[in-house]
Amino acid sequence: MSKQEKVTEQNEQKTMTKYDLKMQRRKEQEEKEKRDKRVGTIISTVVVIALACLVASFPIRNYLAVHETYVEINDIKISKVEYDYNYNIALNNYVGTYGSYLSYFGLDLNSDLSKQMYSDTLTWQDFFDEMAVDSIISEKALRAQADEAGFTFDTDEGFAEFKENAKTAAQAAGKSTADYIKETFGVYATVGRLEPFIRESLRVNAFYDQMADEKAPTDEEARSYYEENKNTFDSVDYHVTTVKAELPTEPTELADPVEETEEAAEGEDATEETEAAYEPSEAEIEKAMADAKELADAAEATIMLEELKENAMYSGTSYLIRDWLFDEARVKGDTTVIEDESGHQYYVVGFEKRYLVEEPTHSARIILLNASEDEELSVTGQDILDEWKAGEATEESFGALADKYNAGTSLTATGGYYSAITTVGTPAEVQTWLREEGRAKGDTAVIDTEEGQTYVVYYVEPNDPEWMLNAKNTLLGTAMEAYLEEISEGFEVNDPKGNLKYLLVQSQESEETTDEETEATADETTDDVTEEVTEETTEE
Repeated sequence: MSKQEKVTEQNEQKTMTKYDLKMQRRKEQEEKEKRDKRVGTIISTVVVIALACLVASFPIRNYLAVHETYVEINDIKISKVEYDYNYNIALNNYVGTYGSYLSYFGLDLNSDLSKQMYSDTLTWQDFFDEMAVDSIISEKALRAQADEAGFTFDTDEGFAEFKENAKTAAQAAGKSTADYIKETFGVYATVGRLEPFIRESLRVNAFYDQMADEKAPTDEEARSYYEENKNTFDSVDYHVTTVKAELPTEPTELADPVEETEEAAEGEDATEETEAAYEPSEAEIEKAMADAKELADAAEATIMLEELKENAMYSGTSYLIRDWLFDEARVKGDTTVIEDESGHQYYVVGFEKRYLVEEPTHSARIILLNASEDEELSVTGQDILDEWKAGEATEESFGALADKYNAGTSLTATGGYYSAITTVGTPAEVQTWLREEGRAKGDTAVIDTEEGQTYVVYYVEPNDPEWMLNAKNTLLGTAMEAYLEEISEGFEVNDPKGNLKYLLVQSQESEETTDEETEATADETTDDVTEEVTEETTEE
């Protein structure tokens, strides 16, 4: 640039007025607003596109959950929907079985299961994942067996019942059926998506029941099992009393010496609030137990006059006395004194008799009427019996009334039919009526209990004794477990996407075990070689 041009430019800059400056700033502001507008338009467009992609991903994710493979069982592809269905069934069954103990297990269902430890290496999610996979393997193995056997089963009634139960449960929870299904079986679950899995489960369960019927143990097998496990099934009647040692609540001449502390030496006494309960010395405990033993020995002479405890089972008797009571050498009139060292007491026990309860269980159709404390029953038990008598008055018609009146109660069996009713969970008043001598098929009664419940009962027939039912159930359970293991052999889970973390943990633990075994083997080999060399050197 020439000197002239520089001078001209400098003059122009010097002569720029306030107006010129104002106009320049306005122009710059307009340019900035245009730039901001363009940037804003771009950002808005990006946000809209992102939202559109997010919304569009919902059907994509649903599609993948239904069609994409989540895990594989051999060559069988399991979708996320099917997996979640089995996972939630496993979880819900576990909660239904152990619900009252979950807090003791350290399980909080309202928190993330993947962050709660079930063991040192596995989380609760891992635990339920493994349960779900085991369930899927068993079901696929049973399906293969059912297919091979040409087994068919009409699942229409069962599936219709599933839908009706889901609808009823949803209404009771104040939810829509769709929301209830998602909460119960997984976020991608719908009735339509679950239908094939539910129908397959119904068919497989029916096939399992057929196999269980074929493998059901005989009476002879049950009695043979009883002979080998009498302690499990026998009952005893016995007398018992306890003699507790009177432990001192303050120091005696046998108390341990107390070292005087600086505070006590200075006269600072502890307040009553801070004083701990006195702990007797070993010598004081020994003296108290010796005194109790003398009293227990004296009580042994009259123990057979104490109140009789009847029908006691081995599993329900104190571990300190049950082995003595269930000793096969025991005879009427045997007595003993047994020390309970940790409880600081003695049991004085007298044996009466040992026996096997052969009384049969019973089958009946039952209707439950259970009004709350602030309302009265809209219908009485006698009203129901009168309604039944006014109709066909058959077992089938009583079952129809049971379905009608049991709705909403704890009795959920179809037709109110309960087979082999045992003493467990059955009101004493109902048990007494069922066991009355001369009870015959078709007998009916209205039975009121102390708890304020009313039962309308139709007697069907006697069944096997409770011990035989328990023996058969144990044998059948063992047989079916072995059957499932046999048909599931060779079924393996493949997790190419790493969805099942418990498999990785098990693999790592297996490798560590193998390494330890290899190291141990190497050490043994080294020891053997060293020993041989030592022996050879010694011989030389």
